Amino acid sequence: MPESSAGASRFVMVVTIVVSLAAGVAVWAHGTSQELVTLSVGTPAPLKPGGVALIVVSSPQDLGALTGEIAGRPVRFWPGASAKEWNGLAGINLEAAPGAATLKIQGTTARGASATAQVSLVVERYRYETRQLKVDPKMVNPPESELARIKEETQAMAAAFAILTPERLWRGAFDAPVPGAPNSAFGRLTITNGKPAGRHQGADFRAGAGTPVHAPNAGRVVLARNLYFAGNTVIIDHGLGVFSLLAHLSRIDVQPGTVVARGEVVGRSGATGRVTGPHLHWAVRFGEMTVDPMSLISAVAHLADDPPHRVH
Repeated sequence: MPESSAGASRFVMVVTIVVSLAAGVAVWAHGTSQELVTLSVGTPAPLKPGGVALIVVSSPQDLGALTGEIAGRPVRFWPGASAKEWNGLAGINLEAAPGAATLKIQGTTARGASATAQVSLVVERYRYETRQLKVDPKMVNPPESELARIKEETQAMAAAFAILTPERLWRGAFDAPVPGAPNSAFGRLTITNGKPAGRHQGADFRAGAGTPVHAPNAGRVVLARNLYFAGNTVIIDHGLGVFSLLAHLSRIDVQPGTVVARGEVVGRSGATGRVTGPHLHWAVRFGEMTVDPMSLISAVAHLADDPPHRVH
């Protein structure tokens, strides 16, 4: 490592926060006998609740490990073209209050030198749309005979999302699972028969029954079954705590444990579960947190496909 004029060993890392078109830079150093901290942070573009930011970390030295945390949730990093550049995805909770969210980062070199920094991401005040629906009460209140099934399915989904694959299985950009733009906004509040029914936790796409549904990126199937509310559903573990859920399928073409490549057909769109017509529902989870799938697409759109990674 480079020496100062006084002979003290120093370690320097540069953090670039990339959000939309804005960027921020933070620089700090940690020596063996003293800690010198200098932060220079630009103003990142504000994120909507449920948004995703790509975090790029560079260092003059090879990094052996890099960890992060925002709002009590981990930000998991992976090395880029070299051990001197790492990337991570930070998600903002849909229920996050407007204001600053502090991202804490800690890096360690192979020689044990370490550094920490804090960077603020701004969560903007945003009002999601609201829609009113009147439907058959049977679609809102499941019969008592189905409650045990719904409870078991809820537990099965929670177990799938609790899986933490420590390696990144996906590569490059994420693609929408069917052609076209979504026709329902993430975060939209639905009032059903006069009562709030929760916010929309994904993106819906118009897709006629039988339309091929593609994996948004590479990963391993961790759930493939019929669910009471979501109908025929496939959940893909992309690694590092990132998951895709594809729901209301007319047909499932994969099994739990199946390894899929980006663009591979995993099923066909349909109208199974609690729906009013055929469409494709795509949800993205960062562990227990749901984020906007279209924000994820935007956050990693410029990432080039790195060398193929063999998934076992």
